[in-house]
Amino acid sequence: MLVFFIVTACVTILSGILGMVFMPDVRFGYEAFLSPPIFGFLSALSGVATKSRKELSVGQMLFREFLQLLLIEVMVFGVNYVFGTTFEWELSVTLAIGIAIIFVVVYAVLWLNDQRSAMAFNAKLVEFQKNQEV
Repeated sequence: MLVFFIVTACVTILSGILGMVFMPDVRFGYEAFLSPPIFGFLSALSGVATKSRKELSVGQMLFREFLQLLLIEVMVFGVNYVFGTTFEWELSVTLAIGIAIIFVVVYAVLWLNDQRSAMAFNAKLVEFQKNQEV
């Protein structure tokens, strides 16, 4: 769930920055306020790609995360298209690469945090086991 919040916030910020750079004269109406919640809702739905009732291998999980990334990319471009926003190819490529970078960085940071937590937990477990032997 944390991934969805971080990715959604970062993609929304990226879209705003790229819009200011590539289309500085474009202004939106009040319907623009609807895009972040729509992105958030659809990003949460894309999390279905990584759900499984059984434990997945690393390869299976990486494939599902790649599928989730593709779903997020399609969702971002689809919502923009529905709202009438079309992009030149330079902006489309920049946005797609930016979304992919955000996705990978978020997952990498969360993985590193999980690794740190697991190492701390294992160290406490070893300490507990040593105290039990005495």
